[in-house]
Amino acid sequence: MFGFGKKKEKKPKPEVKEESVVLTAERKEKLTQTISQKRASLEQSAGDEQAKIHEEIGLALFELGEDDQAIDSFEKSIELKKSVGDGYKTLLKLYNRKRAEAAKAKDEKALQVYLNKMDHMMQVSKDVTRGVR
Repeated sequence: MFGFGKKKEKKPKPEVKEESVVLTAERKEKLTQTISQKRASLEQSAGDEQAKIHEEIGLALFELGEDDQAIDSFEKSIELKKSVGDGYKTLLKLYNRKRAEAAKAKDEKALQVYLNKMDHMMQVSKDVTRGVR
């Protein structure tokens, strides 16, 4: 009647593939210009403003498919100011992607690096929630 104690049939989960968005030449040029402008404005900024600029650069780099450079920019942003905005979410997504690649390649060292980075991101989330700077 209720099915208590019975094993449910497991249905295979469909593979989720990230949508690959094709960037137009115009969009690539605009993103490249934005990155250049933001990098130039880094010199005149400090503190929270610098963190915001690094996050914006990271988002543009991510959209261009420059994952390693995007990771570097997001890490600088989080280092300057802990936050859980779009940059945080994208960085976590990139770490997860890198972790999956390392697991698929059976690269234990890289896998451990990205698991540790993901743990650090969870700590950042906790700190932001608690109001710890």
